[in-house]
Amino acid sequence: MAADAADRSVAFAKTTRPAISAIAPRERLFARLDGAPGRTVAWISGPPGSGKTTLAASYVEARGYRCLWYQVDPDDADAATLFHYLAHAARKLDGGRARDLPAYVPQVGADVASFARRFFRELFARGKAPFALVFDNLHAVPPEGALHAVLEAAFSQVPKHCSVIVTSRSDPPASCARLRVTGEMVSLGWEDLRLDAEELAAIAKLRGQVLAPAALDGLRERTQGWAAGLVLMLEHAKLSGRIAELPGDATPQVVFDYLAGEIFERFEPKTRQFLLRIACLPRMTADIAQALSGEPKAARMLLNLALNNYFVSEVQSEEGRSYQLHPLLRDFLRGRAAQDLPEALGAEQLQRAAELLRVSGHTDAAVSLLVEAHNWPAVARIAAEDAEPMLGQGRSETLASWLELLPQDLLAADARLLLAHGACHAHASPRAARRSFEQAFDAFRHAGDLSGMLRSACGLIDAALLEFDDLAPLDHWIGTAARLLQDAGARGDRLPAAAIATLIAAILWRDSGQRDLDSWLERARQAAPHADAHAELALPLAMDCLLRGDFARAGSEFEQLLARVHALPPRHAIAARLAAGWHQLASGACEAAAASAREGLAQAETEGLHGHDEWLRALAAAVALASGDRDAARGELQRVEAEGARLRRGDRALIHYLRGWLAALEGDAAAAQREARTAMGLASETGVPWLECLARAALARNLADASDRRGAEAQLRSAQALAERLRSPLLGFVTQLAAADAALQAKDEPATLDALKAAFALGREHGFQHAPWWRSRETADLCALALRHGIEPEYARGLVRARRLMPRLAPLRVRDWPWPFRICALGRFELLRGADPVEFGGKGPGRPLELLKLLVALGGQNVRADQLADALWPHVDADYAHKSFTATLHRLRRLLGDDEALVLRDARLSLNPALVWVDTWALESVIAEIDEALRAPRSDATDAAVHALSNEALVLYRGPFLPDESEQPGFIGCREQLRARLLRCLARVARRWEEAGQTATAADCYLRCIDADNLFEAPYRNLMLCYQRAGDPIEARATYERLRTIFSAKLKVMPSPETQAVLAGLDRPAGR
Repeated sequence: MAADAADRSVAFAKTTRPAISAIAPRERLFARLDGAPGRTVAWISGPPGSGKTTLAASYVEARGYRCLWYQVDPDDADAATLFHYLAHAARKLDGGRARDLPAYVPQVGADVASFARRFFRELFARGKAPFALVFDNLHAVPPEGALHAVLEAAFSQVPKHCSVIVTSRSDPPASCARLRVTGEMVSLGWEDLRLDAEELAAIAKLRGQVLAPAALDGLRERTQGWAAGLVLMLEHAKLSGRIAELPGDATPQVVFDYLAGEIFERFEPKTRQFLLRIACLPRMTADIAQALSGEPKAARMLLNLALNNYFVSEVQSEEGRSYQLHPLLRDFLRGRAAQDLPEALGAEQLQRAAELLRVSGHTDAAVSLLVEAHNWPAVARIAAEDAEPMLGQGRSETLASWLELLPQDLLAADARLLLAHGACHAHASPRAARRSFEQAFDAFRHAGDLSGMLRSACGLIDAALLEFDDLAPLDHWIGTAARLLQDAGARGDRLPAAAIATLIAAILWRDSGQRDLDSWLERARQAAPHADAHAELALPLAMDCLLRGDFARAGSEFEQLLARVHALPPRHAIAARLAAGWHQLASGACEAAAASAREGLAQAETEGLHGHDEWLRALAAAVALASGDRDAARGELQRVEAEGARLRRGDRALIHYLRGWLAALEGDAAAAQREARTAMGLASETGVPWLECLARAALARNLADASDRRGAEAQLRSAQALAERLRSPLLGFVTQLAAADAALQAKDEPATLDALKAAFALGREHGFQHAPWWRSRETADLCALALRHGIEPEYARGLVRARRLMPRLAPLRVRDWPWPFRICALGRFELLRGADPVEFGGKGPGRPLELLKLLVALGGQNVRADQLADALWPHVDADYAHKSFTATLHRLRRLLGDDEALVLRDARLSLNPALVWVDTWALESVIAEIDEALRAPRSDATDAAVHALSNEALVLYRGPFLPDESEQPGFIGCREQLRARLLRCLARVARRWEEAGQTATAADCYLRCIDADNLFEAPYRNLMLCYQRAGDPIEARATYERLRTIFSAKLKVMPSPETQAVLAGLDRPAGR
């Protein structure tokens, strides 16, 4: 509580407007500061003592601004200091709610501008109109510092009801040129600040002097309108009775020193002593001044100096009253102290002043004095004591600057300093941080400080993970941290959630198969039961769930986490989106994963937190690859690669893996193999076994594609060993899929089926619908093979539906393939959506169904739209027919409920072969395969194939094409063509059986043709000839009688002359 109160004291001292009294309003400049409508920034620049601060303070008071005043100090070179104290001070604006302002963290790093834009956008939203944010004495920080980038970002966020006012000794930088051109910024320089005659007279009158015009002209000529010079000359004239003569070429500091010296000598000795003894203080309260100077009337003296505007400013706030010496006066007093009272700047006095400032919360100012005194032990003590809160405030840069000043032996002697040194450099220089953490660990161990040992070990692990270059040394530190945590638990200590999260992350990166991982995960949930704390564990938990395939638990955890993602600290929110995105991708939810990647990158840009950018872009690339969008994947990878130097070895392993995946999808086998091999090497060097496993599985696939089965099997053995070591179902699924794919390439069906059984069993058990290095065509081929052989059919069908898979050859003859649509036109018409008939409401589908039937009759692929229109609307003009066709196509798509089922491209209409199964297509595929088998050399295998294919063809041909339809020429042509093709094919098959002496088989073939279409005459005739050649005229005559009876009953005709000729020849011996 005391530390927080001290922090508030500093915040109020830095962020409260100086009190002003007895000043002359400068309406001339107030009007300039008002500027034109739309002015949001005012820049006041001029030399020391030119009245910049007084002008800004009097302006905001005169115009009634609610004001947040920020006194810029050299410590604000660390942007974290500014954000920290501004956030403190902003609580004055809205009753304490400013704690919700974004918190600066070291991860912001080089992109402080993005963070600043959000910070100031939210800060200005809390300011009620009219509101002014004043940055006083900006020159205290070098122009190359981060603070200037912060201010430029702030300028871009100022709303119309707010204003930013800057006072500085320097003119606005060139980066502000646009604001000045557009009128959003008004700039007042030294020429504007010079006092004119009216202002000079008003100031003289306020100081009790009414001067004649000639005297005023003399003062103006001597001071050149310099406010500090005027005040000093008026004071000098009051004391000496004359106006001092000033050299024309003297600098302001020289003039000030001369005039102040003249006045200083006329002060009482105790006043001089008091001023010299407080000269080292940058700011003070009356109590501090009294304690340091020993002057009991310090409060009265400071108040008098402030009320008389004698270069002492007063700040009144809720925390009390404090004072600050003008830099000109302070420099003068320090110079006089060095001459007249050296002990006022001696080490003892500086030490005493530092102690007083430290007690009051002005630690930064205290350290500056200790550095001036070269009191390194005291600096070290403060750094050690304040390291933890400063790191919590994101002020690692300031802390690091203190530590860099310390002698090495002093730094090395204190484990707390070594720990702080490591923490300060963890993000910018993780390798150096690891050395510091190692030294801190040794020092804590010698001291028997178990808590310090744990913090050092966890810091080292975090630094190694940040470096992501070589994780193998973590094995030792994982064991060390685990033992320390176990010891702490045995002692009954509360286990820190952050330390457990660090340990879990390290285990998952290095060896997720550790058997004690489950217990650590449970302890993590106990140590961090709330969703906010779970955000720290988001990435480790995501990795654990992915590798284990525990998607149900992961889905529940991420659902809870994402429900509160907007309330999480930004870096945790970004990590949560990244982790959720990888989980969504692994679950096959590509659209959700893509959204998580986009939202994570957008928030990273807004917050300036780019630590996860590479993996967010890698996620976006992986989603695009999984979805088959190669252009999007290439763009994301190019954006990642543009980072260049920022990519760590582990990052590059992932990027090469994804590049190999892209090359594989593009058919560039050489590039795919090269990238997979590079990824494997980098993953192995980095020490990330799960990534090495993925890369080896990918390389195995590439080697199999190149017919290098031995090389593929070697990589698969290594990958499978890693998957087993890590006890990861997901990696097992990936490696078994790769093994099945490799065996399929080698045409080794037994090995393919064995690997496929193992992979799909894991997929079914864990609900896998995605695997890294996803190749849709290859996976679809494996699904088709699984369905043919009854391997996990429900899982295979679910995978096909979820990922809309389609093999390289359409699985027209895979019985259980889950087609979204099925069209049956042989023997009867049937339209199925999934397994259910499409319902036709109202009057029925009419023309849309006619269009669908005609499209099937004309082949279903690349049918000209005008051909369809002419056939369906033959008696109307072309324009009307085209309009009718367009409207009917729209109705048909609506009937199907899937626009992708029908593809209209280049004025040609097609059924989408990835979504629609047509029995005529399947029949034609079977006929083509029968023809190929018949051409092959005869063997038991080909005979078996011909027999099976013939049966399949007859099962598909359940009757003529659309037998009940009108005599539409397209229907008739398709009907006769299919019938003729089937007859020719089966006649050749039956002839084959006859030649092999298998008369019964041949006859059965003809009989099944007759059963399928008993009005098709040719099979009867062929069957009669078959019986004749077999010497069985009785069966031949019986076949004729069957034909004659059916034709007479149904068609009222006799069999054709050709068939009657066969009947007449039955009395002749076969073969004549």
